[in-house]
Amino acid sequence: MDTYEKPFPTGAVLAGLALSLFMAALDATIVSTAMPRIAGSLNSFDHYTWPFTTYLLTCTLATLLCGACSARFGHKRVFACGITVFAVASACCALSSSLDVLSAWRAVQGIGGGLVEAGVFIAMAELFEPRVRGKYMGILSSMYGLASVAGPLAGGLIADLAGWHWIFLINLPLSVVALVLVVRFLPGKQAHASRSFDVSGAVCATGVVVPLTLAFSLTGSAFSWWSAPFFGLLGLAGVMVLVLALVERNREHAIVPVSFFRRAQMNGAIALGFCAQFVLLVGVMFVPRFVQEGLGLSSTASALATIPLTLALVVGSTLAGRVFGANGRMRSISRIGFVVLGAGALLLCLVTRTTGTVQLACSSAVLGFGIGANMPMTNIAAQTAVEPRDMGKATSLSLFFRGLGGTVGSAACGAVAGASFVDNALPVFALCIAAAAVGVAMSWTLPRHIERRGAPQGTPNRADGPTRACEAVQPAEGAN
Repeated sequence: MDTYEKPFPTGAVLAGLALSLFMAALDATIVSTAMPRIAGSLNSFDHYTWPFTTYLLTCTLATLLCGACSARFGHKRVFACGITVFAVASACCALSSSLDVLSAWRAVQGIGGGLVEAGVFIAMAELFEPRVRGKYMGILSSMYGLASVAGPLAGGLIADLAGWHWIFLINLPLSVVALVLVVRFLPGKQAHASRSFDVSGAVCATGVVVPLTLAFSLTGSAFSWWSAPFFGLLGLAGVMVLVLALVERNREHAIVPVSFFRRAQMNGAIALGFCAQFVLLVGVMFVPRFVQEGLGLSSTASALATIPLTLALVVGSTLAGRVFGANGRMRSISRIGFVVLGAGALLLCLVTRTTGTVQLACSSAVLGFGIGANMPMTNIAAQTAVEPRDMGKATSLSLFFRGLGGTVGSAACGAVAGASFVDNALPVFALCIAAAAVGVAMSWTLPRHIERRGAPQGTPNRADGPTRACEAVQPAEGAN
């Protein structure tokens, strides 16, 4: 049985997916530099962090649930719904009359953003076999790097020149273009559909995500690391993990199939994504603050200082995807990426108040290249670790842990650096070196080589052809 009956316009589909992902990733960062002006305009600083926290919370939850929703309702329908929700919530954010109302609509916007982010990579898994997917996955993954630079810059400029409302209104034309491209060109059929949705599993998953996200996102602002609220939230999340495992262990259409965690390759993909995103958030937090506090430059210069890291991330992600498409050597590419990442972290350990901007730029570029090289590999590793019918859920799970890595990374960076941020570059990036070491060690779980099938770009995968994970890869020794 064919997944799709005819070829589709690859360029138009990729344009819609890339624009959607950039839009969602941009909104996670664009608010940061504009929040002082937003809070001042709304005459409220009491709940200053709520627009960040509510967005992060619902986005993380939607990312985890997107795979199951796509299996039940179809990836195209869920993806288009995500864009629509994101656009409507963006308009309502712009019209908000108080910080509490803005926070509520940011929560709704996060639902759309999470569905869009996960939906992009689920659609890629449905459309392309792994080797072809690698080239495009590298391009799409680079959208995160571009958004991490464009977001803070655009947020500050738009808030100063046009008013903070336009930070959200700018999403409307982008959403319309993305929605038209998706509805018009993205194939809607899928080979593996589920007839039921795991409601009890979704409730239990929510019970895990909410306290876990709050524990790390509020650390440093609402409470400290070594506090009763922090450990209480972690304990609650731990209890809900056990409940989720009990509920899901024998369920056929589970939100989070427990069997995934018995596969070495799946665990490796999760660990690699977590580590790469952990280091990315540490770098994005450290470099701008160092430029301001260590070198005494302006806030604009601090935002521009992340450009070398981001450009290198884009190059690394794109190059890794193309190399993987050419030779299929997933394990080697990932291992080299983490070695380069570790070298960049080591160079940044040497940063002091006398460090020049050129040295800082080169060091952060090495770090960014290593991060980028691993971004497309983690998703493909998760998708090829499971049967085709479970690729959406595996993608959602991988993205969830990658996002959690970023949340933990930003919290850990602030905790380790403390008040003397610049003087603590060594312990901050020692954490990154440790993450790189974990990445190198876990890369053994990835398949050495993935074979190329004969399908040209834009040609559909076949559900009954050699697209099964067991035929797609040569598994690592010891991998289940």
